This record gives sequence, structure tokens and C-alpha cells, in this order.
Amino acid sequence: MSARIGPKSNKKPLGTVSYTTRVKKELFGLRNVPADEKKAELLGILACKNAFSEERILLQVENLDVARRVWLTLRELTPLKIGIKYSVSRKLGTHKIFAVQVQRQKGYEAFLTELSDLRNLVKTEEAIRNAFIRGAFLACGYIKDPRREHALDFFIDSEALAWELFALLERIGKKSFLTKKRGKYLLYLRNSEDIKDLLILTGALEEYFSYENVTILKELKNKTVREMNYEVANETKALNTGKKQVEMIRYIREKSGLNNLSGALSDVAFVRLQNPERSLQEIADIIGISKSGVRNRFKRIEEIYQDLQNQNHHRGE
Repeated sequence: MSARIGPKSNKKPLGTVSYTTRVKKELFGLRNVPADEKKAELLGILACKNAFSEERILLQVENLDVARRVWLTLRELTPLKIGIKYSVSRKLGTHKIFAVQVQRQKGYEAFLTELSDLRNLVKTEEAIRNAFIRGAFLACGYIKDPRREHALDFFIDSEALAWELFALLERIGKKSFLTKKRGKYLLYLRNSEDIKDLLILTGALEEYFSYENVTILKELKNKTVREMNYEVANETKALNTGKKQVEMIRYIREKSGLNNLSGALSDVAFVRLQNPERSLQEIADIIGISKSGVRNRFKRIEEIYQDLQNQNHHRGE
């Protein structure tokens, strides 16, 4: 079957658009891209999908937008004959597989050499490198919604390309990890700053600002939650402290009477009994002394409490 390659439909897809789809949509819409960068992006797509051989270039993808991108770019960059078709696969569910193919023909070797020469520039030319990474992302990249977690993954068919991309990211200071999963090589990033940097260098500026806004709001929310938890913890601690101090004072009152306490200790004891839920600072403000002064007085009350407990224990009470 032949696939129709032409203007995209304005009809909105059903369901919620994934964050990956949003980012790729912006990248597909980039305009006025220089020819060398288009070629580098094409190289990134084809290399990630292990599409090169001596006899042909064969790209097989489920994403029609990627197939269209490669087909249009090839048409623009080379006079070689290009074929495109799709088939229906029923492996793990029914889905279409789009295939873009360039058979060996006159000029084929020259085109491969041209792409190979460009590949050497990926390591040295920033614009070429960025376009290559953009192509890799379009071919096999997935990015999680930052509201859920910070994660950007590349599922790469070629082991050599996986290590090449890993080294490339390392060279520009981006921390990534490489493992093998389900027969593919998984290159992944988990640092939000590195992910945002990749959005910028690939050209997804609108989604970068969206990602940044979500990250800021998320950090503010987390900060607010932390502050609330801190306040709740402090209030709980104050309540528990006040409860314990009230119990000690009542015990002292029952066993020996509060009149036997010094004036300073009796003052803080009476204020605490009247204000069991107040913090030490609030008790200090009521009495008119420092918080450390209140704390020292309660330490003395605790010592008296423990002494009375020990005495009563020895008496068998």
C-alpha cells in the first residue's frame, strides 16, 4: 500500500495528547532550518533506527510524522528515488508500520559518504550536534510530563549509536545512563536541568518554557508542603512538650505542692497550667523572659519531677 504524504490534517486527534507528542509537534514545525542541520537531523533519525546498509536505507517506524519528515527531507536533499509504504502489523496489537526506503542506485554511495562526512562534524559543530540530537529524539525519544516526573528516554536500535549518543551528551555536560531493555538500548536522563537544556538545544523553546513553568510551580508547591509539614511538626512538638510539662507540674503539685517551688519555677509552672498548648516562646512572652530562660526553668522542674518519682519509687508508692 502507498501512504499519502501531504499536508497534515487539521482534525484534532481524540484523547489526551502525550507530552512527547507535544514536544515532537513543535520540532516538526521548525521552519528555516539550514540544509546541513536538516541533513544532521536526518542522520540522527536514520542512525537511531539502524536504517543504513550497503544495499539500501530502510527506515521503519510507527509514527507517520517521522516517516513524512524523512521522506520530505530526502526529497529536498537528494535526487535519489525514494519509496514509502505502510503495512499493518498485528504483533502486540494492530498498528501501522511506515517504511521509507532508498535502494542502492546511481549516486547512493556518494549520498552515504556525504552523511558519513557530516557525522564527523557532530562532535565539533554545535549546530550540527544539536540537529543530530533532535533527529535522535524525533526517532526514538520519549519525555514524561514534568508534573509526574523528570524523565527523558531514548530507545535506540543500534548499540554503536547508543554509545555514540551517550558520549555526545557526556561531552556537553549532560548526565545520562545507558542500559539494555526489551532488546533495545535505553539511554535516559533524570535531571530536570539537563532535560530542559536538551529541549532548548533541539529547538523546542515553547515546550521548554512550559516545562520550566511546571517545574517552578512544582517546586513552589513542594516548598509550601514542606513548610506546612514543618509547621505542623513544630505545633505537634509544642503540644507534646506542653502536655508532658503539665503532667510533671501536676505530679509535683500532688506530691509536694507548688508552693515549695522557687518563685521563678512556680511562675512558669502556673503559666504553663493555664496555657497547656502554648509554645515555649509564647510562655516566655507571657512571663517576660527569654525562651532559653523558660527552657532552663522547665529543665529544673523536670529534675524535681524525676527526683520525686525516684523518692516515691523507693517508698513503694
